[in-house]
Amino acid sequence: MPALPELLAQRAGVALGHFESVLSVAEREAAEMASTLVRRINVPYNASSSPPGLIEANTRDPWNQSGKYALAYVYFCIPLLVVAGLLRYYHLFTDKIRSALHQEEVQKSSATSSPDTDYEMSVLYTDKSTNKFFPREGALPGPPKTQSTVSSLGPINKCIAVFRFVFYRPIRQITIRKGWRPLVFPSLAIIFIVFAALAVGILYSTIPQPLFWESIEFGSPPLAVRSGMLAVALVPWIIALSMKANLITLVTGIGHERLNVLHRWGAYLCLVLSIIHTVPFYITPVWEKGARHVFESLFSREGFYAYGTGIAALVPLGFLCVHSAEPLRHRMYELFVTLHVPVAIVFLGMMFWHCHNYITSWHYLFATLGIWLLSYVMRLFYLNWTNPFRMSWLIGDEAAVTIMPENAIKITVPTQMRWRPGQYVYLRMPGISVFENHPFTIASLCSEDFPSEYGEGYRDMVLVFRPFGGFTKKVYTSALEHGPWHTYRAFLDGPYGGMNRRIEAFDDVVLVAGGSGITAIVSQLLSLIKKMRDGKAVTRRVHVIWALKRPETMEWFKEELRICREYAPPDAVTCQFYITTAKRMTTGQVVSAKTPTRPVSLYFHDKVNDAFQNIADHRGSGIASKRHSALIRDEAQGDAEKEKELRRENEDSITALPQAHMIPMNRGRLAPSVTNPDTISPAPKSLAARRQDRNLSLDISQAVEAGTGAINPDIIGPTSPGGANGNNVQGFDFGFPSTPTEFQKNLMRFAFLPAAVKKRDGWSTEYGRPDIPYTLRELSKDFGKRTCVFVCGPPSMRVDVSNTVAELQRSVWSGSGRDEIFLHAENYAL
Repeated sequence: MPALPELLAQRAGVALGHFESVLSVAEREAAEMASTLVRRINVPYNASSSPPGLIEANTRDPWNQSGKYALAYVYFCIPLLVVAGLLRYYHLFTDKIRSALHQEEVQKSSATSSPDTDYEMSVLYTDKSTNKFFPREGALPGPPKTQSTVSSLGPINKCIAVFRFVFYRPIRQITIRKGWRPLVFPSLAIIFIVFAALAVGILYSTIPQPLFWESIEFGSPPLAVRSGMLAVALVPWIIALSMKANLITLVTGIGHERLNVLHRWGAYLCLVLSIIHTVPFYITPVWEKGARHVFESLFSREGFYAYGTGIAALVPLGFLCVHSAEPLRHRMYELFVTLHVPVAIVFLGMMFWHCHNYITSWHYLFATLGIWLLSYVMRLFYLNWTNPFRMSWLIGDEAAVTIMPENAIKITVPTQMRWRPGQYVYLRMPGISVFENHPFTIASLCSEDFPSEYGEGYRDMVLVFRPFGGFTKKVYTSALEHGPWHTYRAFLDGPYGGMNRRIEAFDDVVLVAGGSGITAIVSQLLSLIKKMRDGKAVTRRVHVIWALKRPETMEWFKEELRICREYAPPDAVTCQFYITTAKRMTTGQVVSAKTPTRPVSLYFHDKVNDAFQNIADHRGSGIASKRHSALIRDEAQGDAEKEKELRRENEDSITALPQAHMIPMNRGRLAPSVTNPDTISPAPKSLAARRQDRNLSLDISQAVEAGTGAINPDIIGPTSPGGANGNNVQGFDFGFPSTPTEFQKNLMRFAFLPAAVKKRDGWSTEYGRPDIPYTLRELSKDFGKRTCVFVCGPPSMRVDVSNTVAELQRSVWSGSGRDEIFLHAENYAL
């Protein structure tokens, strides 16, 4: 009887032999299943014995060479990226050249400038001139050098102007029903890129022939393979366009908030190509025409379902596209933010499972994974709580909340972060809402001239916004409950966005804001004024247009506006504030309020309105517009008669009228009538009574005698009172419609507002909506070589500005000496 150790050794050897045999059988079965699957896609053939259809499938468009179709979107996207990057660096180069030349001229001018006591005439307006006509030594200075030949290339400028002339024009939004969200279309440039990408995908999938083989047993349909590879090739670009910190922004300078539009449409295009990839497999399923036996070994596996991996990838892609549609995204934004990234991770995992490393599919999926991880690593440098060398590490910065007029919210965050004018940050305040993270434009300037009292190295980041709903409403409620002395922890993500041009390199700058859109404008204005005073800005004039509903809104940036007015170079900044309290009529025809179908004469409209506009353009504010007494004596040169004449002319100039005494109003009704004869002003009459007191028969008769045709003959005929045979006109209706025209607004402005509307320094306050296209066209008459128009406001304002700037591009290629008119449109409702 053998010993026990020998028996155990024998049995172990037998068991090991059985295990090796089982393992070899499993390996053979796995290899056989893999080979059958590969044969299903790339069926082997024999040139002598295989059917003609199989030979065609392996020679005409073989499956193992289908990876070339994915390169279509590589060759489509890379040139766009290169062109955008080159255009950005061209503009940065030319802007820097112009700024450097201007600083050089300033330094030369300061070296040859005269002392303050030489040729000083402080009472004259010319003392504000910076041109040095009389240097103490050396030759007279020549004209300033504004630019070099390398900073302005005519053919490139004209090509860019043509591009802007076409693509600056936005598509107006469509309102289906009142109270519904309007349909907002992307810009023409986005539409062009999306349609071009769609055409590439559809044509590259359908033009190569054949679309199907004679039988499914000869291999997968070529249409499905091509569209599938094109869909896979889009995935890296979709992920890159979605990240806040991404490589595309580093190359092109375009913020992720603008690239996000391409991210959404790229995903929609990927869904379309994925559906095209799926449909052919259901038109010619594998269980027909003898193809089933190829999958018999796979059907026997537990848990395997035909086409299961494709459906597993298609479902999350469809969900991502559907729930990111604008109506659903705005209605359930917090749910959208919570689910979007996890579902995207599931989609990428299913794509790895579905593609199974066939052809070159995993190359694009691994590239997607690398871009995703790299973007998250880059984003760590944009967070205020991830730097271990700052006090905010892991705990964020301290923030204070203040409620301003019109219930606006001001959040002040002393931080060591740095930002550029016009940029924005994502704000998270766990004390108010743990998971909500929303973007807000930075309204303050990051400069040494505005240090923070919090400590050395800190700057006060100011965020101003209106409370509407969700997070902003929670901030407003918390500020009311806790008061102004309560502080919160603020976790910042940013800064992002901003204008990718140097605004100080433009000769003229026009800043247009609507409502709270001023938050993106005020920091640009402060920065530009600082550089103009330091001699670092080429800018000559800055024109600000701000349309706001109520004057109290100006209190938001009272200090910033004071700085702009007091410290800006003389006559460099012009601000126009518009208090919008009424709507402009959509039709240009003036009609009567009582009889809307009857046209009204435009004779008085033209004459009176022209007179009002002439007064507004030529009058100053009070005594400031009159000539100085010393100047009158100097001009008279001892002639007493001439001096008296000049003084009479000076006294006749239009000055501001005293503001009338107004009886207080009570809940929209007039106060009781005052019978005291000593009252300065009697009780005002109703609008109808004031209309009846005015007899306009003489004016109408003069208009008819003038023969200008302004009076409609159907209204005033030969037999009508005040006509050719009458002496006066009765019953002529001058009623205002409920939405007054610009002429009627002028009547109300000049009747009830102080007379000094337009002040000498260019700062003015108007009542009504601004006519932005007209204003821009008037300003364009004095534009220099390069002009920047910056707009931030509601969609209607952006549409008006964009269309007008697009039309102004004609002046660039018309030989007017202009290099460019650049537009930056900021959407404050991101």
